[in-house]
Amino acid sequence: MRHLLLFPCLLSIATTHVHGQCNGSISLGPDVVLCEGQTTLLTPGPGYISYVWNDGFTGAVRNEGTAGVYSCTVQELAVGVNLVVNGDFSAGATGFTSGYVPGTGGTWGLLSLEGQYAVASNGTATHNNFPPCTDHTGGGNMMVVNGAAVPGVSIWCQSITVTPNTNYAFSAWLSTMVTSNPAVLQFTINGQVLGGTFTAPSTSCTWDQFSELWNSGTNTTAEICITNQNTQVSGNDFAIDDITFTQFCNYTDTVEVFVNAYPEPDLGPDQVFCGPGTVVLDATTPTVDTYIWNNGLANGPQLTVTTSGTYWVNVFTGACFGRDSVTVTFLPQPTLDLGGDQSACSGDSVTIFPFPQDADYLWHDGSTNNSYTTSTSEVVWLQISQGPCTASDTVLVSIDPCTAVVEMPNVFSPNGDGHNDQFQAILLDGVSGVQLNIFNRWGQLVYESKGPQFAWDGRTGAGMNVSDGVYFWTLTYNGPKGNGEQYGTVTLLR
Repeated sequence: MRHLLLFPCLLSIATTHVHGQCNGSISLGPDVVLCEGQTTLLTPGPGYISYVWNDGFTGAVRNEGTAGVYSCTVQELAVGVNLVVNGDFSAGATGFTSGYVPGTGGTWGLLSLEGQYAVASNGTATHNNFPPCTDHTGGGNMMVVNGAAVPGVSIWCQSITVTPNTNYAFSAWLSTMVTSNPAVLQFTINGQVLGGTFTAPSTSCTWDQFSELWNSGTNTTAEICITNQNTQVSGNDFAIDDITFTQFCNYTDTVEVFVNAYPEPDLGPDQVFCGPGTVVLDATTPTVDTYIWNNGLANGPQLTVTTSGTYWVNVFTGACFGRDSVTVTFLPQPTLDLGGDQSACSGDSVTIFPFPQDADYLWHDGSTNNSYTTSTSEVVWLQISQGPCTASDTVLVSIDPCTAVVEMPNVFSPNGDGHNDQFQAILLDGVSGVQLNIFNRWGQLVYESKGPQFAWDGRTGAGMNVSDGVYFWTLTYNGPKGNGEQYGTVTLLR
């Protein structure tokens, strides 16, 4: 069975009765002037099937900082133009030919006999034994078929006018009415096989897509036919919908990138001062004719600042500009923050890393390290010095016993009455990284879940109800003192 979905955009193609036209265009934008070191994004836009640039690059977007001429050719489907007439069967059983005959009725409904078809919105409406399947998109029509015992008979054919030497995309959707002996379809254009055989889904009312590319070559007409290679009388019942045949279009555009040198101002490293002061920032740069600072004024190459902040300057030489920034900090005194009070479990320790790091330290115990580690409850005090400025802070460290609490029920009744319908934790305290596994009495895994919000409803991962009885569970988790595991049993009563 082939499950091809080569072109997701096929799903949005509307069915129309007009010939596709390639009258669109793309734009790479106007020519671009860059300063040396800058880059620009070149793209004709998203959503095209393929992109081929003049240097062989095949991406949709490229980031370029090199001077040169760039052109891109894109390919897209003629969106909104389906060359198949009545491909969604909205107009009923018209617009196509068939080696099968319209349903003549019988014991089980309209399609009681093999080798017959009907256009309907519901499978049951054509055969009493068919399920109530609906069309591919819901709410419309589909072609329902009772497969014949003769292979190669055309189920659906249509002749379409095409343009020579043009790429086209063909797509059709197939569903099964009766699961025994699913249909095996073959698609041809002008008598030539298109792709491999396509087997209907093994479950009823499920839609699978067949899609292939076709180049018209010298042809001006495409005779598209769908045949069934299955010769089984039992089963071999299916539906076809949303048949599309869409032209590809190619569009090209060109853009040129120019790269010029740009000025590079240098305001120096960030500066920090303790107490009030004055700083003169100097952005003098050769060849620059204009300086614009972050205050929006062209004040020349120098700026005097007396307050903390980040200052930047744009310098211009013709059309190119450069920028630099510097952070100036005036500190009346250093700022120290040891963070909030901290706690840990018995046997563990707490390490305090104060901020800032560029300071001299004096801890309450006389140590001068840049961090402090303790495994007992105590009040930690630190004083830092930055030049003439000092600051201090304290933090409370609490060492406590830590435990993990897990409480699970021993019985639940997933009968849908809204009471005790799911097996879930009564209490999970102090745990994380929870993994629940549930096994039947033969040791087979029937359910697994990660995370504390598990809720087993008595079904397997495939959605099947398990039988009443006793099930064994294991719960692994990360506790305050490492990994832990608990296990037990639960009785399932419906």
